[in-house]
Amino acid sequence: MLKSVRQVSLAGVLIAAVAVSGCATKGSVKRAQASADQAMQRAEVVGGDAQKAQTSADAAGAAAQHAQESADNANTAAQTATQTATSSQQATNARVDALESRVHSLQHRVSQLQHKRTKHKTHHRAAAEKTKTSPAVAAYQH
Repeated sequence: MLKSVRQVSLAGVLIAAVAVSGCATKGSVKRAQASADQAMQRAEVVGGDAQKAQTSADAAGAAAQHAQESADNANTAAQTATQTATSSQQATNARVDALESRVHSLQHRVSQLQHKRTKHKTHHRAAAEKTKTSPAVAAYQH
């Protein structure tokens, strides 16, 4: 029985080897060539699509670079405007400070003049009372 199992196994191995290493028929070669041709056509289509995608990517990269340049220019313009506004504000502040100083000086002068006028009027009234004349006449005499 062992001998017959061995013979059956050997026969199965030989049949499998012949089946695996069998010659290709003309039909199978044509089918394989047709499959290869279809694969080549698909590869060419995919290659064309890849080329279109690369062209689109290059255009997008150029647009992105242009946008970056525009953003850089806008940033520079904003910085320049800020510097101009700052120096204009500083000049305005200096003028305001000078005007405030001038206003303060004028207010002080007005205050002094008002005080002097009040003191002067009091002086004339006192002189008029001493001489028993009107304040207007006393102011004229003085």
